[in-house]
Amino acid sequence: MEENQELSDTDKDISNEKLLSSLKKKNWKSYFKEFFMLFLAVFCGFLAENYRETLSVQKIEMEYMLSLIEDLKTDTSNLKTYIAFKREKSFLMDSLAKMMLSEERNLHGNQIYYFARQVFDEKPFVYSDGTIQQLKNAGNLRLIQKRNIVDQLLKYEKKVRILEEWDQNENNTKSTFREMGGKVFNSNELNATMDANMKFVLPTTNPQLITDDFSTLNELAFQIHFLSKMSLGNSKRAESIRRDAADLLELIHTEYKLN
Repeated sequence: MEENQELSDTDKDISNEKLLSSLKKKNWKSYFKEFFMLFLAVFCGFLAENYRETLSVQKIEMEYMLSLIEDLKTDTSNLKTYIAFKREKSFLMDSLAKMMLSEERNLHGNQIYYFARQVFDEKPFVYSDGTIQQLKNAGNLRLIQKRNIVDQLLKYEKKVRILEEWDQNENNTKSTFREMGGKVFNSNELNATMDANMKFVLPTTNPQLITDDFSTLNELAFQIHFLSKMSLGNSKRAESIRRDAADLLELIHTEYKLN
C-alpha cells in the first residue's frame, strides 16, 4: 500500500516536471514569436518611412529641376538679346571712332553725336539664378542625385560670374570716356540726342566737336575702340554661355527623361 502510494507520488512528480517543461518550451516559443512579430512590424514601418522619405526627396529634386529648366530658358532668351546688343554696339563704337578721326568729321556731326550718346546705353544680361541660389543657400545641392548635372551647373554659374566681371570692366571704361567727353563734345548738343522719353534722337543740325586737337581726339577714340572690343569680347563669352545653357537643358531632359 505504502509502495503504491510512493509510486503514485513519484508519478505525480514526473508528470509535474513534464508539464513545467512543456510550459517553459511553450513560453519560450511564444516570446520568440512575439519578439519576431514586433521586430517585423518595426522593420516594415522603417521601410515604409524610408520609402516615403525617398519619394519626398525625389519630388523635391524634380521640382528643383523643373525650376532650373525655366531659369535656363530665360537665360537663353536674355543671352540672345544681350549678344545681339553687344555686337551692334561694337560696330557702332568702331564707326564712331573712325568718324571722329576722319578728316571729314565735320560732315558727320549728326552721326557722331548720335553714336556718342549711345556709348552709355546698356542692356545687361540678367542672370536667372533663383534656383541655384536656393539650392546652394539651403544646402540642397546634395538632393540632386545626378552629379554630372551639379558639375555642369556650377561651371555654368562660374562662367556667368566671369561675364558679369567683364561687364563691370566695360562700365569702368565708360567712366573714362565720360571724364574725357567734355573736352570733345558740346554738352548741350549731346544732351539733345535723347528726348524726354529716354529715346535716342538723331540730330539734324550737324553739331560740331569743340576741338580739332588730334591728340585729344585720338585719346578718346582709343577708349572708344577699347569699348568696342570689350563689347565684342563679351558677346563671344555670352555665346559660349548660351551654348552651355542649351547643353545643360538637354542634359537635364535626358537624365530625368523629360519630354
